[in-house]
Amino acid sequence: MLKLWTAGLPQFLFFIYPSVGCAVDFREGVDFMRNYQLRVMIEIAVMVALSWILGQLRFIKMPYGGSVSLEMMPIFVLAFRNGPVIGIIGGAIYGLLQLTVDPYILNPWQVIFDYPLPYALIGIAGFFGKHEVGIVIGSLARYVSHVIAGLLFWVSTFPEDMHPWLYSLLYNGSYMLPELILAVLVIHLLKSRREIIEPQRGRSV
Repeated sequence: MLKLWTAGLPQFLFFIYPSVGCAVDFREGVDFMRNYQLRVMIEIAVMVALSWILGQLRFIKMPYGGSVSLEMMPIFVLAFRNGPVIGIIGGAIYGLLQLTVDPYILNPWQVIFDYPLPYALIGIAGFFGKHEVGIVIGSLARYVSHVIAGLLFWVSTFPEDMHPWLYSLLYNGSYMLPELILAVLVIHLLKSRREIIEPQRGRSV
């Protein structure tokens, strides 16, 4: 009986070792995901708070909404580090947080187009490996959302002697273009500290 048992032992170990290895790898994977999710949640909170602070340090404030600041930069960094999904989530949260400071509210659709949607669109910068390209595309997406919001909800404030499309393009471009230029300049400065903007292990895309 003992001889039969010892003869079967190698086969038993042959099957059990991989199973134990898989269980250990699975546990390590679960621990990694928990740590990653916690880190991402903390990063979102920090970057959104930093965007809010930078958004209050305006270089220029426009009369009908919009300003020139570095508010987009932390959301760009969040997207570059953790991927577009996390960037979009962080941007949307920041957009909603904007409603706590001098909000312009007409109706629910206007709120969506002026606040969570344009700032969420900044997060698509995370799709692009070249940071400057991501910043341009993310800024352009936000700009388009503001232009559409102007045409849908703010036409009554436009000058009568100017075409609505042209006015919305010029008005929103007057603060979005400087913000885009500032973001590109800052990303060049951050490249000397690659660890700040490098993609992190486990990022969404």
